[in-house]
Amino acid sequence: MRVLVVSHSSVLKYHQEKLLRLSENHGVEIVLAAPPFWHEGGAKVPLYTGNTRIKYFIGKTLQAKYFLTHLYLNAGYIVRRVNPDIVHIEEEPFNAACVQFVSAAKKYGKKSIFFTWENIRRKFGPLREFMWNHSVKNTDAVITGNKEAAEIIQEKCPGKKTAVIPQYGIDMDSFLPRQEIIPQGRPFKILYAGRLIPEKGIDTLLNAVNGIKGASLDIAGTGNETYCKMLKKAAGDNVKFTGRVDSSEMPRFLTAYDILVLPSRTTKNWKEQFGRVLIEAFASRVAVIGSDSGEIPNVIGESGLVFREGNAEELRAQIKKYMEDKKLYAEKIESGYERVNASYTNDGIARSIYGLYKELI
Repeated sequence: MRVLVVSHSSVLKYHQEKLLRLSENHGVEIVLAAPPFWHEGGAKVPLYTGNTRIKYFIGKTLQAKYFLTHLYLNAGYIVRRVNPDIVHIEEEPFNAACVQFVSAAKKYGKKSIFFTWENIRRKFGPLREFMWNHSVKNTDAVITGNKEAAEIIQEKCPGKKTAVIPQYGIDMDSFLPRQEIIPQGRPFKILYAGRLIPEKGIDTLLNAVNGIKGASLDIAGTGNETYCKMLKKAAGDNVKFTGRVDSSEMPRFLTAYDILVLPSRTTKNWKEQFGRVLIEAFASRVAVIGSDSGEIPNVIGESGLVFREGNAEELRAQIKKYMEDKKLYAEKIESGYERVNASYTNDGIARSIYGLYKELI
């Protein structure tokens, strides 16, 4: 089975891990088509081409400031040249690149799948609405990164083959689970890691932690300058801003913390689509707390604590539960470790994707 994977995010080495598992574990011949570079975390990142089990096809692309406008100048040529059984497109359906490869797959008689995170029911402008409808109607299957995105696909196109599979998982071997599960003789160390933007709700976390004795908070990330200034002005003496942490450093970085909080807040055009840092915390045996925005409660399940988004008092109470109930704290940590191992590894994600491939051909 030969699969052409189209994915701008797979310029990064660690985003190619599930493709390696598809090749190694399931014998799929993978050809990755991607731009020659991508802007990631404010830096220009070149396409990684060092995995010998993956064949690379560097696309000729036009990129604007935002990824939703990027397109390929040679999409049809790539499909014709690779001659795959399936074209697997990891681009949103309202992205020009998705429309191009769905159309090329149909033109040359190939099965196609696209991936979407989109979990907001919103009205697009005429162009994006056209692209969205074209992609959904002309593809053979859709992979969604969360449950609500799957519901939206079914509302738009009833009966469309749909599978809920996270875009990327983790490799458990890369993580270093903490040995000291319950803090001894020191404050609880709380962490937020991610973008510093209003919809991530870090101000809610600051308000919650400012009322807790025996705890410190580190905020890791960069983002909106005005919002960052506001956060630093509101921060107490027990709060530290550590700056951005590279994704490759997260397994080591997380081991220094006891609780990870993801306090995301829903807006008109966005709500949390997954929350990768949650599963990274699970793998590190770090306790998690998340808001009820978007997919967070589904990712956490029974393996952590959830609070109503924007409610600092409720978040403070959940943090105190962990600090005061050592049995609950230890149980949630072990439950999270088991949960990520069962549901969110690259091996498991590759297995689910391969199952969908087999249904199509």
